[in-house]
Amino acid sequence: MEPLLCLGGLVVLFLLWIKVKGLDYVIVHHRWIFVCLFLLPLSVLFDVYYYVRGWLIFKMCSAPKLHNQRVRNIQRQVREWRNGGGQTYMCTGRPGWLTMSLRVGKYKKTHKNIMMNMMDILEVDTERQEASALSIRPLGPHVSVGLTD
Repeated sequence: MEPLLCLGGLVVLFLLWIKVKGLDYVIVHHRWIFVCLFLLPLSVLFDVYYYVRGWLIFKMCSAPKLHNQRVRNIQRQVREWRNGGGQTYMCTGRPGWLTMSLRVGKYKKTHKNIMMNMMDILEVDTERQEASALSIRPLGPHVSVGLTD
């Protein structure tokens, strides 16, 4: 019970410190607190969510059933862009926080964003060590592959 009282006391002191200094001061000058207490646990939850999501989709085989519908949705968006005059460039509508780059994609505000939900691998050929959306289609833009022996 004593460790819980110590932890509770530390939490109370931490909250009082934030109240006195201000939340913006703590986030700017002591960002390790924000990272350790909020961002790291959220990152773990995000990874667990995508792991469970991928496992469920793989077990239920729902990705192959929805693939053609997703491709038609992308085609519809491109046709709308073309029918609208096609004055701007196109880019993927993936949000900046989901990209692997640290660069801020300012072009996404001026370009036509095409939303693509193509994250799932539909087929894995262990003989040729390839993953594909189907045996004759290439991978979707959000699929990452790493096949090793």
